[in-house]
Amino acid sequence: MEKPTDTTPLDLHSAAWASLAAAYGDAEKIPALLQDLRQGDAEALDDLYGHICHQGTIYPASVAAFPHLISVAATVASPELRAGVLSLAASIHESTSLEQELQASLYAAAFHAAVPAALAMALADLTSAEDRLSGIYLLKAAAAFAGFAGAARVLGGFADDEFCLACPGCGVDLYVWPVPEGLSAATADPVFTPSAKTALVSAGPVGSSAQLAAFAWLKADTAALPCLDDVALRLPFLFGSARCAECGHSFSLMDALVSEASD
Repeated sequence: MEKPTDTTPLDLHSAAWASLAAAYGDAEKIPALLQDLRQGDAEALDDLYGHICHQGTIYPASVAAFPHLISVAATVASPELRAGVLSLAASIHESTSLEQELQASLYAAAFHAAVPAALAMALADLTSAEDRLSGIYLLKAAAAFAGFAGAARVLGGFADDEFCLACPGCGVDLYVWPVPEGLSAATADPVFTPSAKTALVSAGPVGSSAQLAAFAWLKADTAALPCLDDVALRLPFLFGSARCAECGHSFSLMDALVSEASD
């Protein structure tokens, strides 16, 4: 098969889908699922997650399906379904193995060509989001499409109000939770161990962080979103300096979270 010289996505009627790997074998079922999704079938979205982003793992079929997901997102009538489609596309875009898949794919050009429209849609929907959870997942999607995959992997922690990681110094599990002062890091789950050692996170961003551009982008894009007021309030802490209450080691919280999410 010759590599396409333009950005045309793989035709849904092409026999080439059967030669692409997906989670459960080949991708022969993917075109029908994409067509069902375009008709508003929410179950097709769940099935697509299982086939092309199974537990966060992506496949050659994921790259080929990406531009079709963006096209579907632009046409579905339901805002909830559109947000779900964009979230699936973002999960593909933020995968730690994306570059490897793109290098091996015949459809990398079509993938890249679809990203600007994906970002525009996510940002437009973010400005009109009415509830916090939708806002978080749209922000996460927009961050992924904007090129901040590491930060995007971390932002989902706002949905459960918990960020978990191992202390880079001693390896003890740390649980980062919202508190009135911003964020705190505990050496045990505060729900089950209220007496766990805790230390407040200092507001940042940390000057040496590799995530400074992500912070600036997120700060600008959450500044005027009422549904994400608490997220905007805690972003400086998420990008701030944490201290392990067990060993006293201080570290850039976001850098450590990105590293953990990338393993």
